[in-house]
Amino acid sequence: MQRRKIFYNGKVMTMKNDKIEEAFAIEGDRFIKVGSNEEILALKDNDALVENLKGKYVLPGFNDSHMHLLSYGLSTKKVDLRYCKSLQDIALTISKYIENLEDNYFGEWIVGHGWNEENFHQPILPTADFLDTITTDYPIYISRACYHLCAVNSRGLEIGGINEESQDPQGGKIDRYPKSNRPNGILREAALWLAYEKIPMITEVSQIKKVIESAVEDALKFGLTTIQTEDFGQVEDFLKVITAYQQLEMEGKLKLRINLQMLLQEKEKLQRLVDLGFESGMGSNWFKLGPLKVLADGSLGGRTAALLEPYEDDSNNKGILIYEYDKLKELLLYATKHTLQLAVHAIGDRTMEQLLTIYEEILGENNDKRPRIIHCQITNKEIIEKMNNLKVVADIQPGFLPTDLNMVEARVGKKRAKESYAWKTMLKAGVKVAGGSDCPIESFNPFLGIYGGVTRKDYEGKPEEGWNQEECLTLEEAIGLYTTGSSYATFEEDIKGKIQEGYLADFAILKDDIYAIPSESLKDVTVLETYVGGECKYKKIET
Repeated sequence: MQRRKIFYNGKVMTMKNDKIEEAFAIEGDRFIKVGSNEEILALKDNDALVENLKGKYVLPGFNDSHMHLLSYGLSTKKVDLRYCKSLQDIALTISKYIENLEDNYFGEWIVGHGWNEENFHQPILPTADFLDTITTDYPIYISRACYHLCAVNSRGLEIGGINEESQDPQGGKIDRYPKSNRPNGILREAALWLAYEKIPMITEVSQIKKVIESAVEDALKFGLTTIQTEDFGQVEDFLKVITAYQQLEMEGKLKLRINLQMLLQEKEKLQRLVDLGFESGMGSNWFKLGPLKVLADGSLGGRTAALLEPYEDDSNNKGILIYEYDKLKELLLYATKHTLQLAVHAIGDRTMEQLLTIYEEILGENNDKRPRIIHCQITNKEIIEKMNNLKVVADIQPGFLPTDLNMVEARVGKKRAKESYAWKTMLKAGVKVAGGSDCPIESFNPFLGIYGGVTRKDYEGKPEEGWNQEECLTLEEAIGLYTTGSSYATFEEDIKGKIQEGYLADFAILKDDIYAIPSESLKDVTVLETYVGGECKYKKIET
């Protein structure tokens, strides 16, 4: 029998009616009592392990509602272009990578990620002609920060079979040089798969497990105890991802809890999943199958999110709807008939209107299925009201705001921007809101998202009053996104997201007093220890 554990003399943020307690006791993998120092110390027996928290804050373990854990792990093997400020920076970074290239995880391909032309001194996209100045010996594939747009060199275009005769695929676009039909190396949405599918993918379960284990170690450092992750897009056979997580759990090597979002864009692949007997909620408290994940549009940065009105800075463009209405409805209806929760990526208002109409037709207003919209960035009052009526969970990424806020008005204009990233309005309207990171697009550090939600400022502290400051969240609301909100999204609000009797003993101990520090310092909060099921899975080494 496991020894009882007593934690006392702390500031325990229970997430139960904004109550802060002093202490708690754990038996097995659950909290058995939360209360005052006197109450909890009275439970101490001769074998109990006792820890004096010395006034430190304790929060429920963070639950990232949407990210890509396997993609994050693989991103550490790619060329990191996140800090590039120009095309010249991209050239230097890739050239240095090639000079030091040993074992390449991606065959002959040079694969990079994270560049964002909005951060360049001049916002110019890296075309094939530019990438050819770096190398034509290797095919190059570099993803924009949003992962909805990529750039490839001429060798990559050739391997992908992309040429003057190539047609834009449904839900995608091949950019071309002016006054020419020659592809310029920029591929948007479905078109990027023409090149991406030529890059060698992970094929062995042992490889998948190794990448997951490494990524989990990094996540624990930030107090994450549950990750809702979409990993099917990184492998050739989705069954290998499921097998990898199941084996890690059986081997006792899965150090945090996983809820697997399943990206299946075609009905044939979805039908295979169903035929294998898989459904949402299947599994254990360590590894559980989550919702069907579907991509319905693109990104705001790449101007592929589908809008009702044209982009402010691209008047001939309303973005890309990846699915025709009937095709999307058919896919989602099939999924919900086979006990799969729905979680659809939708950033633009046109996409959300399409999706909400489908949700209403297939689920109705009184549904208990907790359908989700991932991102829901460009909204309006009617969309938010309909989300509440249809009991749709808003699966948002507050960490987007510090990097997006200087771009949003340029993309959609001040009027539409005023009603976008409208998280306070969502909460006031009664919408259930969950918080995630979309890592590796942004860091999975929850405190960066909490900073974004509370301050609505970029990482330089601008604008001073906060962008659309009426949408600023309280600290409790922002933390709630990553605890109670994310737990609700997976039907687990009775066992996760709170420090409360009967709940799983998942929590993080902080170095910083989050109520004493200025809000601008929330992004710098340090996690000292992370516990999952009452066991310490991470402890910061003090230097």
